[in-house]
Amino acid sequence: MPDVVYSITGNVAKGPLSQSFAASGVTADMSVTGVATLTLTPGTDAAGTTAISTATLTSVGVFFARNLSTVATAAVSFGQLSAGTLVPTVSLNGGEASVGRLASGSYAAQSNLAGTKLVITILEG
Repeated sequence: MPDVVYSITGNVAKGPLSQSFAASGVTADMSVTGVATLTLTPGTDAAGTTAISTATLTSVGVFFARNLSTVATAAVSFGQLSAGTLVPTVSLNGGEASVGRLASGSYAAQSNLAGTKLVITILEG
């Protein structure tokens, strides 16, 4: 039996155009039970990129991320660090959230607006 089951549904609409999407009953079989939750205030340039420590986890798994800003244009990019450079996996505008599965590696976050906060939870496995 999986440890984490999540469902996502959405509808994107603008004028007469509309697109629905759903991912129901998506499962993640976590091999162990470690969790790392961080609230970060990422920098706005490469030098200010905020590393996300997964040192307490034996392996990375599913992540849940949310941009805590109330400013719609305050974007936070989250992704892997490659030779000290952030390679974004996801970019979240103010108030947006994301769920995904991570590959092994080092992770970081960077924002386009100083003071923007990101909360991220990474489940082990």
